[in-house]
Amino acid sequence: MNRRVLVTLASAILTVTSAAHAQQPPDADKPREGKVEVPPQEPGGRGFVDRAKQWAEETQIVERLSGDADGWYPRLGGMTRGSGFAIGPGYRTHFAGRRLFADFSAGISVKGYKAADANIRWLQAWGDRVELWTDTRYEDFPQEDFFGLGFASREATRTSYDFDSAEFAVRGVVTPIAWARVGARLGYMRPDIGPGTDTQFPSIEQLFTDVDAPGLIDQPNFLHTTFVGEIDYRDVPGNPRSGGFHRASFGVWDDVTLNRFDFKRFDMVLTQHLPVGADCRHVFTGRLGTSYVNNETGARVPFDFLAYVGGVDTIRSFREFRFKDENALWMTAEYRWIPITWVSIAAFVDAGEVTPNWHDIDFRGMKTGYGVGFRMHSEKHTFARLDFGTGGGEGWQIFLKLGPSF
Repeated sequence: MNRRVLVTLASAILTVTSAAHAQQPPDADKPREGKVEVPPQEPGGRGFVDRAKQWAEETQIVERLSGDADGWYPRLGGMTRGSGFAIGPGYRTHFAGRRLFADFSAGISVKGYKAADANIRWLQAWGDRVELWTDTRYEDFPQEDFFGLGFASREATRTSYDFDSAEFAVRGVVTPIAWARVGARLGYMRPDIGPGTDTQFPSIEQLFTDVDAPGLIDQPNFLHTTFVGEIDYRDVPGNPRSGGFHRASFGVWDDVTLNRFDFKRFDMVLTQHLPVGADCRHVFTGRLGTSYVNNETGARVPFDFLAYVGGVDTIRSFREFRFKDENALWMTAEYRWIPITWVSIAAFVDAGEVTPNWHDIDFRGMKTGYGVGFRMHSEKHTFARLDFGTGGGEGWQIFLKLGPSF
């Protein structure tokens, strides 16, 4: 593990340790019967844990990280897979009787990735069941990876490219019952592809052409509409031990400038958590996901919008975005043991496949992987996960993700 990962992991452990102590019950520090009471120390002699606890309480760092407190907060992550550790400032606030809400944030990663977001909720009605949002986002991802199309792509053909985009979208969400919601999103995106800045690998145009990577030369602007349905009956969404989360979306992407890249996209993810034992310290998680991208007759799908497997959310024995094509299927089985409130230890098995045609997907040709991982969390929120995956024939992969696992 390199020094950057160690420093990042140490920072995450400090944050979670502070958070866990901040959430102890009021009588947690009182002496118990049969134990010797230790006299309180002078302020100057307080231990590290006490100082961390006081700092967490005074700054409300747990509430700010989880979105439960208004005002300034540290933005952690919020980029894309493979961006590296990212941090930046954020500010959120409620107004107009808390029915309106605004969240502004920006961040930069250790690899020079940049992103800025402005999300505003303009309407909340019908007992908070109906919401109307506007989402604005700017992205600059200078070292995205591309290995070629399909399962036959080789690790030796790894290249990098720069992906920039600006997007504005209007989003409506309806929550008819507590565990289900539907929504629609209408947006306009201006993507741009350029030479990659990763000096360890060739830039994409050095190994691939527009034939090998559709959309490499010319990139269109898109008007896109996506419909989403979700079922969520997890016990604690930020750190689930039971229940499930199921999501499906269907989007239509219209090329409004070149008329060469119209396509439709379907995505679905099914996740189920099964606890073992009354204390729920042992949890089995199953996950199944699929993506289907289909171009219109005479059109092509840009390579950076294709479905993929490989990475922290699909097959952890391969790098992010390792295999790309128009169709993808992946699955995960994970066992998690929670020995203490703020740390979990996991073991997992992943499998997945990409193909140009949906009917070519079969379970016999899947790439697989396995590994172990660690989760840092409070009772209600997962702050970071660290996974070590192997078994795919390309060595060990290390993934650090800030935020919930699945």
